[in-house]
Amino acid sequence: MLVPDLFYRAGAYGPFDARTAFSEEKSRTALRALIGGTTQEMTMRDTGAFIEAVAKAGVSRPVGVVGYCMGGSRALNAAAAHPDRILAAASFHGGNLASDAPDSPHRNAARLKARAYVGSAGVDGSFPPEQSALLAEAFRAAGVDHIIENYVGMGHGWCVPDHGVYDQAGAERHWRRLLTLFQETLG
Repeated sequence: MLVPDLFYRAGAYGPFDARTAFSEEKSRTALRALIGGTTQEMTMRDTGAFIEAVAKAGVSRPVGVVGYCMGGSRALNAAAAHPDRILAAASFHGGNLASDAPDSPHRNAARLKARAYVGSAGVDGSFPPEQSALLAEAFRAAGVDHIIENYVGMGHGWCVPDHGVYDQAGAERHWRRLLTLFQETLG
């Protein structure tokens, strides 16, 4: 397992308390600066370096990716950028998966070879039903093997234990879905 630091370019930062990170002005400002300092293109490029590093370590078979929150769109775009190596991609409470942005994941659906699973928060302004419908249509048009599942009633961040909207049953369900995706796709 490899857990990348999307913000390594910024140098030292944090730690942040997940319960208050976006409600306290100082930490919210710092987090938004970190998020604004990275792009989808950077993540796709970094993913190529990660794949190369694990290949050098002896892992040559296809891999899977998963992202939470902003990482959800990054995981889908990384899979589109590296379709011969990434065969499973999951997004949990990902936002802006079908937005007007030129690097929105739905625009890269035709490049995906990965099976995709999107677990959307039922209460989440960053991925409203109209975006879910647009993403589903992009996946269907591209022939992507996918599931988009709404975790009804759960807020953005429901599967993060130290988040204020954490939901244990939803978190356990998300783990079952993720492990099933990886097991069925990657063995």
